[in-house]
Amino acid sequence: MKEQPLVSIIVPAYNYGTYVHRAIGSCLRQSSGNLEVIVIDDGSTDATGEIVRKIADQRVVYHYQENQGVSAARNKGLRMAKGDFIAFLDADDYLTDDSVETRVTVMLENPDIDFVTTTASSVDDAGRVSFRPYRGPRDIVSRELCQALLLKRIPYTTSAVLVRGSHARKFEFATDLNNGEDLVFFSKVFFDRKGCFLSKPTAVTFSHPDSLRHNIANLRTQGAGLIEAIFDDPYFAGRLEHIRRPFAANRYVELFRRFYRSGDDKLAREYYRKALALEPSRIFKIDHLFKFIRTWF
Repeated sequence: MKEQPLVSIIVPAYNYGTYVHRAIGSCLRQSSGNLEVIVIDDGSTDATGEIVRKIADQRVVYHYQENQGVSAARNKGLRMAKGDFIAFLDADDYLTDDSVETRVTVMLENPDIDFVTTTASSVDDAGRVSFRPYRGPRDIVSRELCQALLLKRIPYTTSAVLVRGSHARKFEFATDLNNGEDLVFFSKVFFDRKGCFLSKPTAVTFSHPDSLRHNIANLRTQGAGLIEAIFDDPYFAGRLEHIRRPFAANRYVELFRRFYRSGDDKLAREYYRKALALEPSRIFKIDHLFKFIRTWF
């Protein structure tokens, strides 16, 4: 019987001792069992390392490094990975039991496909899992998934992407970004390569107060730098320039929403105005307009 291809699952972790055992456990329960779980402890000061080292499974590889950020942790995992296929799992997320098998099967049946990305469910603090149905085409095989990713025409989360190892190793995560670095990485992975989008969820994402606070702090520092990081990258040779404007407008709206929720009315107004300057028709999005008006009171 032919041995199953090896799948490397890279789990960056920083002070996520509360969640990391669940993430690793979801990997070890996979219906497809030939895998390695590479946990990169990015300088945790909590019990993350102790928890991982106690897991008695030879498939789990633990590496500690001084704190350098999530991009550096993922890059270290990429260098350590031995797999034919590579996936990334955030330490506070987890996989469905058939996550690896579902995605690997597609790629084994279609040797010309370089990556598979899927929808994801979400879980709240009370442990309630929910799934927002995707209303587009059920499954897509295309060389245009980079544009679909950047224009939010398909759902996306880092923990739901599987990439051929030979292709993933061509790239690195940007260590000079502290928000959206995964989007920069996967826009390159997806660009002009045949990939598959599945509407079936293969991961469960967890948004919690710690991650939300951290994201807002990063966004204040970085601002709209993600736009330049993608569209000014020579890798794309200008071939994405035709979607810079709608991407930027979407990004400004996202920043507007994030800062509005965090109570930073001044920054929220700034990014709403920037979105309107690019696409004035967005003023007819009544929900956003009402939020903008509320920032003045």
